[in-house]
Amino acid sequence: MLKSGWLLSLLSALFLAFVFVLAFRFPGALGGCLEPAMALIFPLLLLDGLFKGRHAFWVWITLVLGLLLLYQWVPQTLASKGGLPFGLALVGTVLLGLWEATGLWAVALGSRWAFRRSGAAGAACAAALLLLLWETWGFHVYPWTWGAAFGSLPWTARSAAFLGASGLSALAWGAGAWTAATLAEGGSARRALAGPGLALGFFLVAGGAWYLLPRDPVRRLDVAMIQPNFPAGHQWPGMETEMWRRSDALLKTQGWPRKERATLLLWPESSVMGRDDRQPNPRLASEAASRGVAWLYGTEGGLFNLVRGEAAGRPTFLFAKVDPMPFGERNPGPPAFRRWLDKQMDFTSQEAGTLSEGCAFAVPTPQGDIRVHPLLCSEALMPERTRRGFALGHADLLSNHTNDGWFDQSIATDLHAAQIRLRAPELGVPLLRATLSGKSGIFREDGRFELWGEPLSEGTYALDLQWRPVHTPARSAWLVPFLMSVLTAALLLLGWKAQPRKP
Repeated sequence: MLKSGWLLSLLSALFLAFVFVLAFRFPGALGGCLEPAMALIFPLLLLDGLFKGRHAFWVWITLVLGLLLLYQWVPQTLASKGGLPFGLALVGTVLLGLWEATGLWAVALGSRWAFRRSGAAGAACAAALLLLLWETWGFHVYPWTWGAAFGSLPWTARSAAFLGASGLSALAWGAGAWTAATLAEGGSARRALAGPGLALGFFLVAGGAWYLLPRDPVRRLDVAMIQPNFPAGHQWPGMETEMWRRSDALLKTQGWPRKERATLLLWPESSVMGRDDRQPNPRLASEAASRGVAWLYGTEGGLFNLVRGEAAGRPTFLFAKVDPMPFGERNPGPPAFRRWLDKQMDFTSQEAGTLSEGCAFAVPTPQGDIRVHPLLCSEALMPERTRRGFALGHADLLSNHTNDGWFDQSIATDLHAAQIRLRAPELGVPLLRATLSGKSGIFREDGRFELWGEPLSEGTYALDLQWRPVHTPARSAWLVPFLMSVLTAALLLLGWKAQPRKP
């Protein structure tokens, strides 16, 4: 009997882990409906079992299995690109899954604790608040948000303009906790469905209210992207020359630049390597000026991962990656600990850049400058990092320069794209994604997106871009603190009301 109970619990954990993966594994499946549906259903099913007496160990195992299934591409990547023995790469992947799963597990346990003290409303508020705290301040090796799943449909993606990706995460887990707690209390089906109903109602209302938000005048720009499919991390002297050969062919085919439009030429992260591009170099400015384009490309300088921009008559734009990825690019922790860890791991951490006023590349156009704030690879995964850079740069447009050649032909390039797509509707401007080896594309401010090519492919892409920047509530630095404050106040009020009263 004990053995059959253990087997049933394991099968249940595997089923829920599969539901977890479906929330992020198949961007665009079922017309884009699969991801949002699974993102709402998974928290409900997970918490339903926990609230009804399922052992917390199996909840943790479910989350670990879900993350390991999602990260199944990591061991081979660490082994082939990181030079680790496959066994050690497998251990690293398991540790990554255990770490991330434990954060979500704490969210689930906190929601159960609140449920036992203040019912369904307490469970919902606690789940929403704890998920916000975990996504905002928790340490993540590879940052991600649950709410990214709602970016697969334009209608639900536009809701991020009001709550941001983490606000949508909180909404999904809060709705699931409400339903699970109501069912555990023996409440009616009608009352149980109020949580998901409220979430769906919010998506419907917010998706329509997006059209009422204030907008700036129309911006226009011709955009050329080069996806060279260079080997990840490989340096060779002819990189820039080859990139210009491909760029010139595309510009000639398009007949760009046009007199009435400015042209922005985007190259991906690591498109030029093996030299220090922090130094003054008049030749680079002349390359852009002679072609009549504004040129923004990924390069390096010392221990910095950089983008550099050149446009005729303008000073060189240099911007270093602000948040190097933990372990992949920079060991975490204070400087002394980082130096010690570098020595133990025989690793050299990248230097971090800084965000400062005006951190955007100005593209001169006949109608005035268009300011582009660049995000280097994993930086686009971070809503708050993106929001701060966008605000300080007074930007009109976002670009993401990515070296996804590290991912080989795995699902990781799609997962990365799925996790960054809400940056566009959050801030109300398009996000241009230029990758080294696929998939390049565009995420639009209204939630629509296009991805071109396949992993480990080359291509050249031209885009006639028109948009009106939308002033969204998610641009505010106070949005997430406000949501946290409201949820905290609600929890305190519910806890006070649940206290026993003296006769």
